[in-house]
Amino acid sequence: MFNPLILRDMTTTNDKTKVYNVIIMDRSGSMWDIQKPAIMGFNEVLGGVKAAKEKYAETQEQFITLVLFDSTAINKVYWNADPSMAEHLTEKTYVPGAATPLYDAMGRTLTKLEKELKNDKNHSVVVTVITDGYENDSSEYSLSAIKALVEHLKDEGWSFAYMGTDHDVHGVAVNLSITNVIQFEKTEEATIRTFEKERRARDRWYEEESCFDMGCPSASYEEKLRFRKEKAAHYYDEESRGNR
Repeated sequence: MFNPLILRDMTTTNDKTKVYNVIIMDRSGSMWDIQKPAIMGFNEVLGGVKAAKEKYAETQEQFITLVLFDSTAINKVYWNADPSMAEHLTEKTYVPGAATPLYDAMGRTLTKLEKELKNDKNHSVVVTVITDGYENDSSEYSLSAIKALVEHLKDEGWSFAYMGTDHDVHGVAVNLSITNVIQFEKTEEATIRTFEKERRARDRWYEEESCFDMGCPSASYEEKLRFRKEKAAHYYDEESRGNR
């Protein structure tokens, strides 16, 4: 595992919307079956974040967080990093093994980021959880605690998505209060296709955020919050939001 990148200066202020791209990805032993396509898929999403940094430079600042988790460790591979400095995953840096502390991985990541963004109102957060199995090893956080945390952050305009395979994906997502869900087959083709859909969803998020900022440069915090909550509810909906 390579070292986390240096955190950005949280005191930096400007008029740009700060977009926090958060990926919380399972690294448990059962992910061996799709290790290579998961690596390829994540790198596809990272490429989209890198491209967005350049495309929307006038209206947005992009940051990327990757948390990999199994029962041996919950690793912040990079945290609120400049996408241009974020390294691609490889078979040496993504090595599945052990059990699945899903609640602890989500709880630690979300509470830490919420605390850091407490005094920064002009931000947009997109969180995607990727796993192939059920929670089976958390000790700090319970299901009820994570559900309450997700609901609280959704009220703050955060977007949540759940990509899963090999378990009751929709049932788990509902229990976590996450409505943007993709269930995919545990094959190379389906895994890659699912990550491509994730990249498209993020591309739409950046575009809509930029259009809103350019069209409503004087929008209040409350107006931005209403806008983000509305689009967060349709994160994967390509038909109603336009398949761009």
